[in-house]
Amino acid sequence: MVGPTLVTGRAPVLSRAPLGAVIVASIGLLLASSVPAGPRLSMERPSNPGQNIAPSPDILSSGTCNGSAGGYTCVNPCVSGNLTWPVFASDPACTAYVLSAINNARALENLSPMVLPTNWDSLTIPEQLLVATDLERVARGYPPYLGLNVNLNHAAMVAALANADPALATGFATGYDALGATAWGGTWAGGYNVLAADYMMVYSDGWGGVAGTSNIDCVSARSPACWSHRDELLGSDATFNDGVGLWCSTCEMGAAYAVVKGASSYTQLVEFPAARPPSMLFRWQDELSYFPSGAIGTVKTIAMARVAFANSTLRVVWSIGGVQNASLAAVYTFRGSTCARVSRVATFRYVAAFNIRRSTVTISGAAYFPHRGPYSAVVRIYAPSGTMTSNCVPVGHN
Repeated sequence: MVGPTLVTGRAPVLSRAPLGAVIVASIGLLLASSVPAGPRLSMERPSNPGQNIAPSPDILSSGTCNGSAGGYTCVNPCVSGNLTWPVFASDPACTAYVLSAINNARALENLSPMVLPTNWDSLTIPEQLLVATDLERVARGYPPYLGLNVNLNHAAMVAALANADPALATGFATGYDALGATAWGGTWAGGYNVLAADYMMVYSDGWGGVAGTSNIDCVSARSPACWSHRDELLGSDATFNDGVGLWCSTCEMGAAYAVVKGASSYTQLVEFPAARPPSMLFRWQDELSYFPSGAIGTVKTIAMARVAFANSTLRVVWSIGGVQNASLAAVYTFRGSTCARVSRVATFRYVAAFNIRRSTVTISGAAYFPHRGPYSAVVRIYAPSGTMTSNCVPVGHN
């Protein structure tokens, strides 16, 4: 017999209501960032949506629930049969439901769908946090974070137990960003699922009105804290922490999960190592074999090699494959050999009708490479499916 039907509304998201409370309204996932630093120069920031992307399906609401006491079934499969939000839900139906919301949001950003690795269910929650973050970075053409470090994990756990943002880890030698600031970033989020927390940090981290803003530091449409979680996870935020840079190719992460007062607490800490990346407990590189062929749809087959670099002239040979309807390409040059400090950007049209698969770009001029020392470069291709970025290639000394 079909019992009462419950249709949920939307609750304020600024209160820290226990996630396990009986559903009388939709869930609010909470996000928080660190205290903003003082004014300083801005690093390159990722492109953010003009406004929050409402999740479709609505992962913040149970939807219609049918059944009787102890046996309800809701449109949102993440909701338990007794009409409570779970502290944590990782069953396949819930995962697929939240993943569909992420991919609908990605489509609005012209990004390829997120595909989870086949071992997703066997990963620990910190490992899932790293994988989700790296999938967000590589989808936008940025290098993945290399893996989880034990010292960063420890600092993240201290913060997770305190429902707070992580601080710099002890025992990890942290380097500096292009502006001379300590290169790091950290976030905290609450929610019933790693992917649900990812959605709120990456696709709904801006201003959505008083009732539709999950970022508790984003207090108005012009608040500098809006999109701070997204910026920090992608690597660069001029307002909170210092960021590791969008192009960081040697950064490592710490991640942690704890249940505090009956609610989930997730923390992520990213730091740029001052020297060679320390050893890791879990590596992104080892995870790649668990993705179906072609599932990580960013770097297709873009290769780049230095031909000559002398007298302030750089000649870059690049080749490309597997890209459709590309419209624009760019050569990013960086001071230093690790693609961390953007120097100049040269854009050129990519005419898809010509089916170009290999080309040479020559960049010259004394003003283009004003500093003596090593340089590095990447090629980025822009297409409807998103941006694709080549490997970082050292290009020698000026």
